[in-house]
Parts: sequence; structure tokens; C-alpha cells
Amino acid sequence: MADVRAFGARGDGRADDTQAIQRAVKEGDGLLIFPRGVYRVTRPIEVALADCGPASISGSDGVARVVMEGAGPAFHLLGTHEG
Repeated sequence: MADVRAFGARGDGRADDTQAIQRAVKEGDGLLIFPRGVYRVTRPIEVALADCGPASISGSDGVARVVMEGAGPAFHLLGTHEG
């Protein structure tokens, strides 16, 4: 389980949380937790399913929202669970 705030995401709606969330994806176990807040991203967060296996994105402690302020989707899932 990877709480995105433990990787530096602020969730204040102003800071660019892209790098922190991407770090949580790469270093976590496939389960992303977003505590209450507004998470601003400026490029797609890449989730390589071959690397992390089954993936889950979940909120905790109220409403969590990811706001994409760049081109493309907020999350880009790559590959399959089989590799």
C-alpha cells in the first residue's frame, strides 16, 4: 500500500503532485491510497501493470480528487497483468 502523501504529494490543489504520485506507483505494491485532498497532475501517471501486478487506486478519509492540468489522461495503464 502506497499513501501518496508519504511520497511527497501535498493534495492542496496548488502544488504539482505528479512526481510524488509517479514515485508512489514505482516504489509501491500496486495499491495507491489518496487521503482527502485535491491532487494536481500535469502529465499522465504511468502504471506499468507488468511491474506492479494488480493495481488499485483508492481514497481514504473523505473525498480525494485528481485534477489533470496537462494533455492526456491522468492515469495511463500500460500492459496487462500477464506482462
